[in-house]
Amino acid sequence: MTPAEATPPPTTPTPAVAGRGDASGVRAVSRALAVLQAFTPERSTQTLSELVRASGLPRTTVLRLVDTLVAEGMLQHGPDGRVGVGTRMIHWGAFAARAWAVPAATADRMAALAAVTGETVSLYVRSGVARVVVAQSPSPHSLRHVVQVGDELPLWIGAAGAVLLSGEPAEALDATLDDVDATAEPGTRGSSPTTPFSPVPVLPADRDAVRARVERARHEGWSVSHGTREPGNSGVAVLVPGRPPGRPVALALGGPTSRFTDDAVPRFVDELRRASSDLARTGLPPALD
Repeated sequence: MTPAEATPPPTTPTPAVAGRGDASGVRAVSRALAVLQAFTPERSTQTLSELVRASGLPRTTVLRLVDTLVAEGMLQHGPDGRVGVGTRMIHWGAFAARAWAVPAATADRMAALAAVTGETVSLYVRSGVARVVVAQSPSPHSLRHVVQVGDELPLWIGAAGAVLLSGEPAEALDATLDDVDATAEPGTRGSSPTTPFSPVPVLPADRDAVRARVERARHEGWSVSHGTREPGNSGVAVLVPGRPPGRPVALALGGPTSRFTDDAVPRFVDELRRASSDLARTGLPPALD
């Protein structure tokens, strides 16, 4: 989560809040979200300088946004001068937790899958050009794949991204890759930055390579990746069956590449397919209904 700017009262439109031009409102919301995105469970309070660095926004803009978000109860000033999460976030957090919680039987099935495979189990959905972790059961090993619920990862990289894209109309792929390109600001494409308006790193999207991975996932019904997001990390993913068109959900295993051998991957795929069929029966988060 993240702060905002300061000076005029919150009821008075300011350049950061009211904005200029035809995209002013969208830009103001994106900037406020960029500030809120700077907060994590591990960094629940931050200094203004930390917020400026994390959001990529000008200092004066962050000041105004923080003041506005504090006035709305989304953020609060601490006695030490740091900015923290405000009380209004309790409501949004509770609402989101309930909307995105998996049924108990589904959580149990994911835990059983983690136990039998020894790898971290994650449930992914698409959000724009990102894939978002909505549920997870960690590997029993100390050396394991580490992502958190709520993490946003590039959609065009990794096994889960390939199967999510395979679950959408084929003609939509070019539009998705156009959106990936548009995420990068001029002069940054291909250099792996994180823009102020997206927590997803803008990595090079090789259209031919992405298309080949997606088509293979569509044909085989599963996907495997080795080191595409970070060296030494592998993943295998399948789609949860029975989803409405255009609303795919991926069930994935992630872990060290050393454990994703040619012998292990087919077994992982079989286990994932059985578990995904069970999840179609036990249910997904209410927000996906």
